[in-house]
Amino acid sequence: MASPEQPAAKRVKVEAASPSKDDMADAIFRSWDRDDSGALDFEEIFPHYMKSVNHQEMQEARVREQYTKFMESKGADPKVGMKPELFRSWLCRLDEDKVRTHYERHVLGVSDGKYDMNINKAVDKAFEGKSLKEILDAPTSAIQGISDKGAEALAEVGVKTVRDLGQWRFYLMARAIVTLAEKEDPVKPPESRLMNIRSAMDRSYETMSLKGILKLPPSAFNMFPAEVDGILDAGLKIQTIQSLGMSKKFAWANAMVELEKYEASAQA
Repeated sequence: MASPEQPAAKRVKVEAASPSKDDMADAIFRSWDRDDSGALDFEEIFPHYMKSVNHQEMQEARVREQYTKFMESKGADPKVGMKPELFRSWLCRLDEDKVRTHYERHVLGVSDGKYDMNINKAVDKAFEGKSLKEILDAPTSAIQGISDKGAEALAEVGVKTVRDLGQWRFYLMARAIVTLAEKEDPVKPPESRLMNIRSAMDRSYETMSLKGILKLPPSAFNMFPAEVDGILDAGLKIQTIQSLGMSKKFAWANAMVELEKYEASAQA
């Protein structure tokens, strides 16, 4: 007589413990603290605050005023930013479902669908489909058109990542000069002649016009060693302040730096 079948082993379903409200708030804090400073300044809080349906009609100046008053009422310095303990008490005034919604969006990376955005024509093929943060943290050779030789040249002047490229002091100054030079009137300079960018230029070029500065080599900038001219020329074919300020590669990197501030990403 055959033995009766033994009962199937019980399957135990193990579910990860749901994070507490405070744990979710701490995780949200870390995801918003983009510079890892340990405090959230107004710029880090503002876009998330405005995303809330109840605040879409408010102007930035009004929100900034409320932020300052709130921080001061708690004995905190608005310039320093909101520390984790204060952020937790501020956020946890929401009910748990609303905190969980923030947690799912900002920590877990839950979205309403797939993102259609890309900048494939500005980056090397290996970086197509990457996030802005991943591209910005990559070597400058991630930018389309910057060869290994060009990346080596940039590294010699301290520009090692795409983020460095977009934030480079001398590019930003050159771009500003390019932008304003076309508005300079060569016929009727103001009699007061007070306008200057003296601290940006070597002494020999302090009194030059913006249009005149455009024709100078980058080493005409104060704090810019003369040997760097040769490095930029050899690696990137940049020979003047104008060509530096009009560089598409620097412009792409700078645009990424600006937009990355608003990129949502899941925590590792």
